Amino acid sequence: MRGRQYPIEVRERAVRHVRDRIPTSRSTWAAIEAVAAHLGLHPNTVRFWYRQAQGVTDERPLLPSEQTDEIARLRAELADAQRLNADLITDTRHRLAASTERTTS
Repeated sequence: MRGRQYPIEVRERAVRHVRDRIPTSRSTWAAIEAVAAHLGLHPNTVRFWYRQAQGVTDERPLLPSEQTDEIARLRAELADAQRLNADLITDTRHRLAASTERTTS
């Protein structure tokens, strides 16, 4: 079941008010809540309209593909560095143990 249909003028007015309030609000959500209260609307309704006006959809990736590729590359590089670090720590522990055995014998 769909909610109530509002005239396009109400949607545009709400989005315009949110945009106007953002610079003086502590957050985008605070601006949305203030506008929603002023217009007698649910904050999530105004948030949805505002996101639509910005061109944000749930299907859209959060990051551009170049950034996603870079993050994947950096994660792989980090995993390699962590493996190398673990190997170095293990090797150092073995060398210290061997050194300690030689000095105590």
